[in-house]
Amino acid sequence: MTKKLARVLIALILLGVFFDSVTRGCGPFSMEAVFVFTVHPAYPLDQFARGQIGVVQPSYARSYLYVAYRYLNNAPFSPEEQKELTKLWSERLNTSLELGEDTWIKTWQDARQKVSGLPEAPKIEVFRAREKPNEYDTYVNCTQDAFDNAATTLNDRIKRYGAESSIVKAWVEGQDQVFANCHEGQRIPIELEGSFEPAARADRIYQIAAADFYSTKFDEAQKVFSSIAADSTSPWRTVAPYLIARTLVRKASLGADDSKKDALTQAESQLNKVLADKKLASTHSAASRLLDLVHLRLRPNERMHELAHLLANKATNSEIKQNLWDYTILLDGVLETDDAEKLAAGKVDLKTDDLTDWISTLEGNTEDDRQHALARWQATHSSAWLIAALSKIDSKHQNAAELTREALNVKSNSPAFASARFHAIRLMLGASKFDEARAQLDQLLKNNRSQFDSSSLNLLIDQRMMLATSLADFLNHAPRVPATLSWNDDGREVPSEDADVGDETKKLIGKPLFDNDTSKVLNTQMPLSLLKEATADQSLPTHLRKDLTQATWIRAILLGDYKTADELVPTLKALAPELSAGLESYLKATQPDDKKYTALYYWLKSPGVEPVVDVGIGRETSLEQQDSYRDNWWCASSFTPPEDQAAGDESGKTSFTSSVLSAPVFLTEAQKANASKEWSALQALGTIPNYLCKQAIQWATKNPSDPRVPEALHLAVNATRYGCTDKDTGRWSKSAFDLLHRKYPTTSWAKKTKYWFKE
Repeated sequence: MTKKLARVLIALILLGVFFDSVTRGCGPFSMEAVFVFTVHPAYPLDQFARGQIGVVQPSYARSYLYVAYRYLNNAPFSPEEQKELTKLWSERLNTSLELGEDTWIKTWQDARQKVSGLPEAPKIEVFRAREKPNEYDTYVNCTQDAFDNAATTLNDRIKRYGAESSIVKAWVEGQDQVFANCHEGQRIPIELEGSFEPAARADRIYQIAAADFYSTKFDEAQKVFSSIAADSTSPWRTVAPYLIARTLVRKASLGADDSKKDALTQAESQLNKVLADKKLASTHSAASRLLDLVHLRLRPNERMHELAHLLANKATNSEIKQNLWDYTILLDGVLETDDAEKLAAGKVDLKTDDLTDWISTLEGNTEDDRQHALARWQATHSSAWLIAALSKIDSKHQNAAELTREALNVKSNSPAFASARFHAIRLMLGASKFDEARAQLDQLLKNNRSQFDSSSLNLLIDQRMMLATSLADFLNHAPRVPATLSWNDDGREVPSEDADVGDETKKLIGKPLFDNDTSKVLNTQMPLSLLKEATADQSLPTHLRKDLTQATWIRAILLGDYKTADELVPTLKALAPELSAGLESYLKATQPDDKKYTALYYWLKSPGVEPVVDVGIGRETSLEQQDSYRDNWWCASSFTPPEDQAAGDESGKTSFTSSVLSAPVFLTEAQKANASKEWSALQALGTIPNYLCKQAIQWATKNPSDPRVPEALHLAVNATRYGCTDKDTGRWSKSAFDLLHRKYPTTSWAKKTKYWFKE
């Protein structure tokens, strides 16, 4: 996890460079099966860049919504643009990103080693802390270009003067002092004596300016760069005018707030002079990029719309990565304010260009956004605004029928096809047009499956599962392969790296699992009688059938249905042979109380058994072993059914992850009522370690001579340490502890039970 944290920090640091260029389990880090992406499209992201945009989620990050907008408007990207887009996402998501400063520094140090008689190369760190009060905020002070240029210059000076030359050694000594300022301090080289030739002295003047720059002495750096620009004999005269502007920009970035605008205004003027001077053509490309940044800082809204028009243009854009990075950061600044009045004013301004208007409307979640999306669709009849309008409405909307027809008319070769079909079916489901929706889904899953990425496909399969006509039909569509496995502790849904995945989890890669909707149905909406029938369906993958069978068996015990529990034993023994001994003992019991206590005794010994099926990866520790993160027995309070399908994230953005149907259509009202009654009974058991303590105490009271009682009391106390707890857990833990030590003080189980647990 340290490596992951490091990546997050690097990502934040790189955002700083901009100024100059689901989860189950109780453990701190739980692997999550992501069935439907909500933050970004399905991997690999280069497919999205090529136009395989699938079902577009309004909650996607804005750089992905931009790409979707282009394809929905029939404005594809060139192969080179696609590569640049993928690079941008890779850097932002930090999937394969390492800053690489060691390589930069090595480039310089390899060149330095060519000069003999020098002291050992000093250690270089590229990050420097800002001045107080932001001293904990660091930035990349010395970039890759600095080290590449130093190595190139040194190689040139060696070629000109020789590696043993005093001029070269003096140059290296000066450069060591320059790079010493990358991290801290103000180490400025001194000017060379008159005995050195003019070119060497000019090099040193340039090094002095660079050292001033890196040591944040920006006024001094500006003066020295100005003197270099005025020196017609200096080899650095053509680059110095650009560096004056760069110094002003860096000063604006790091200086006091009251001086920022003035420094940027000066930088703008300086860059315009550079671009107007043909003699400085070698720096025009860099100057143009820096001027874009200055405009961004001085007039952010104006620059945002300039970038929007540039990005919406079909013409090839060689600067698409930086343009999109700048654009989305500016857009973030408008849309992610906590000031409601400022946001309202900003959203009015956002409507002045179509791209920005579409993104802000698509991810919006207000009645105004809904009405605006419909108005724009009616005015433009573009695919982009059709998808925006579809995503804003439900089946009760007055335009639902019209938009459904339009969605069904979208051709299969259109980038809008996947989104249009998904929303058309969503609206059909809401209108109870089940047969029509089922026919559409069956056709899509048969003939158009390849047009839906893994995430989008799971949306369709989820819809089809809820339209099941029978239990067998439901189980046929219940398992689905996750779009990815992710730690997702930062909410970015980034696929886990192989090295971060345990051996048990690796076995699940590519295997179907139960998602939120499936587990909700099985756990809360399906009565025990149907669950028992489901355990016999051998079309279910073995690992899912095992999970379903253990859940149904212990559920039957807790509900007092021992006949069903008895009938499930052969199946459970075959699927979970590790439970065989306990199951055989259970079958030997004849009286209801004996059956109950025998089953609970073995439940205490098998903490992985629980009366619910897992969502996604679930518990990875084997059923008979204790999980180190307290994911043991069952925590009724921890199971929260998922929200309805149009769920909003913390920012209010909508994502579509679940069906609009609350239950599968094949379930009868009687079945749902029975399931609800059973689920309420299970929830009423409360915190399970408390329940197990109560049952162990009751068992000891009724059957004090049963040889299993001391162990059961010991295990019950243990459950209060390694299972879920509440305010009453300590009381029940102490009661079981006291009974064990009062009635069975000489047993090995009493000796092993040295403590009771408060919570």
